[in-house]
Amino acid sequence: MASLLRRPRSRGLGKRAWLLTWSIRLILWTLGFTRIIRTEIVNDDVVPDKGAVILAANHTSMIDVFFILAAIRREAIAMAMAELWKSPLTRWLVEVLGQIPVVRGDSESGKEAMESAAHALEDGALVGIFPEGKCVKPGDVTPYRPGVAVLAKDTGVPIIPVRLVNANEVLPLGKKFPRFGSTVYVIFGEPIHPGEFATVPELLDEVQRRITSLEVPA
Repeated sequence: MASLLRRPRSRGLGKRAWLLTWSIRLILWTLGFTRIIRTEIVNDDVVPDKGAVILAANHTSMIDVFFILAAIRREAIAMAMAELWKSPLTRWLVEVLGQIPVVRGDSESGKEAMESAAHALEDGALVGIFPEGKCVKPGDVTPYRPGVAVLAKDTGVPIIPVRLVNANEVLPLGKKFPRFGSTVYVIFGEPIHPGEFATVPELLDEVQRRITSLEVPA
């Protein structure tokens, strides 16, 4: 009886998600090989091959998640803006990848997204979150939303900070078509363990500090 009531495994961990993830990686690797869009990955060995982990990244372009997928060697389930479900193509992509929709400014949607993310972590998933909650132009500053810190404190799962540089050069905000010739950097930082921080605000401050302090190698 218990097996009948068991919830289904997170969609983003299925075979279709695996195939689509690797297809995205192959496309970006091919673009890099031909120097159309190059991707430089820094310190990716901090990402475990399996087991629950949270990635927290800055957000400057609608295609940030694709560069993160290209940089890691496992499936990733990201919390994504619900607007992505409006276009048939992006809706298909995010649904196959098992991404979690979040309606900005809707507390009930945020609660449901957090529950889905916690379930994904229970399944041993890598969950990606953009703490800024929206795309932000480089140089602009917006407060980080507490969800990533709350999720880490509630589950005990470590957070790996990630900074993307130049993704906005490939697809600037407000543009529909990409520009070629840029090098996008995906820089990973050392894991942040939630148990080392007494409160959610302290953990959130550390996440923001660590993301913003990651730099392109000289």
